[in-house]
Formats: sequence, structure tokens, C-alpha cells
Amino acid sequence: MIHDERISNKLLVLFVLDKMEIPINEELLLSICSTDNEWIPYFYCKQIIADLTEAGFINKINGSIRNPMLSLTEDGRTCLSHFYNDIPKSVRDTVTEFARLSRLDYKKKQEFTCDYKKNADGSYTVDMSIYEITKPIMQLKFVVSNLEKAISIYNNWNNKAPEVYKAFYDILID
Repeated sequence: MIHDERISNKLLVLFVLDKMEIPINEELLLSICSTDNEWIPYFYCKQIIADLTEAGFINKINGSIRNPMLSLTEDGRTCLSHFYNDIPKSVRDTVTEFARLSRLDYKKKQEFTCDYKKNADGSYTVDMSIYEITKPIMQLKFVVSNLEKAISIYNNWNNKAPEVYKAFYDILID
């Protein structure tokens, strides 16, 4: 059994990546481990991710430089398999259940992005994107007259993005 908290936390990050079963951006991994579950303090977790990447256990997939996608490498999987039993069963069960219940929501958070900004004339530009792992497959920009409309689009994008994509696809591609 490992008694070093730093090593235990590294194993926990590897286990979370394994159980999420999808590449996940660093921001969301930090959110899962630090903000949403308070398993590892935020800045400590950020350093652990950097250490695991430098050691070759986590791979940064090309994409956003600011927030790259992360996945386990074969070395990371091997390391996890060797030390799997050193992760307490209660922790493994908690992480597994969390991943099962929230995987789709986190996938949507990184596949469907939306942001808005105020323009010089007082209108707002809403930028919406749909990503397939690291590359955008659709990007839209709307200019709306006021903040309320921008916020409405922003709030609806995650739920409506698949319908919007399907509609555009059906209309434009026979």
C-alpha cells in the first residue's frame, strides 16, 4: 500500500482519466478532481498533471494550446495497472460511479463550446462551436442586439448544439 499522498494523488488522476474513457481537456480534469469533488487541491492537481505529462503517463493531444486534451499513454495505463490495488476500493468506487454518471455531461462541455462578447456598437457576438476531440467540425457566430439574447443563446447551446448541427447537415448535405 502506498502511503505517499503525492503518489496516491498521481494514481488518482490516472484513474480518473482511465474511467472517463475519453480524452478530456485540462480545465475539465482540474474541475473533476479539484472543484467538483475536492479530491485534490487545485494547484496541487495542476502540478500533478504537469508531472504526469513530463513523465510520459499523460499525453497532450494537439488542439487548443491554452487548454489541450489529455489522455493516458500506454505507460500511464501500465503504471495504473501495476498500482491499481494501491488505490483504496472506496476511492475507486467513488470515481467509477462519478465517471459513469457524469461522462456525457463532461463530453458535452468540451464538444459544445459557446462564448459571447460585447461589440463596440453595443451589440453582442456569440461564438458557438462543436468539436470532435481537438478539431472544430462546426463554428457559428451570431450578432445579437442585446445581452439577454446573448445569454439565452449561451445557456441553450449545450442542449441544442446536436439539433443545430443535424439541421445544418441535413439542409446542406444531401
